[in-house]
Amino acid sequence: MSVVMTPAMSRLVAGTTAAAARVRREPQPMLDALRGSLFDLDLLAEEHRRASPDRYTRHLVHADPDGLFSVLAIVWGPGQGSPVHGHHTWCAVGVYAGELVETFYREQPGHAEPVAVREVRRRPGDQCFDAGGPGIHRIRNEGHEVAISIHVYGVGADRISTGVNRIYPPAA
Repeated sequence: MSVVMTPAMSRLVAGTTAAAARVRREPQPMLDALRGSLFDLDLLAEEHRRASPDRYTRHLVHADPDGLFSVLAIVWGPGQGSPVHGHHTWCAVGVYAGELVETFYREQPGHAEPVAVREVRRRPGDQCFDAGGPGIHRIRNEGHEVAISIHVYGVGADRISTGVNRIYPPAA
């Protein structure tokens, strides 16, 4: 599969490559690389801006050849959101277009459904970092327009579907 990479995405990949080896100890260079790309209008090829009417869409934009990280563009249609989840690995996220709401959760004893504890509205240019581990959150687009976020995960492309998230099922 051939992936179209714009010049702006090539700059982001160069910055994330330089930061990936030390990101767990020092996430700021990764966030700086991400921040520097979020206002480039040519960051994403048209194929990476496409939404699905059914659910949010993940587009793999770059896979590090050594498996250190993967860059995804996630396109959120109006009303679409992720399940409640935690990360097995580090993740840097930046909002490229639209507005997203991130809700943070606390685990409950006895494997009960996690409880929401706070929300943060994320606008274009905002970024955040999750070191992986016990944190739990959910991202959703509450707006009427498509939103796009850029995610840099600390796993190779072959582990995107299995090595990133711990999903928490909704209450029955």
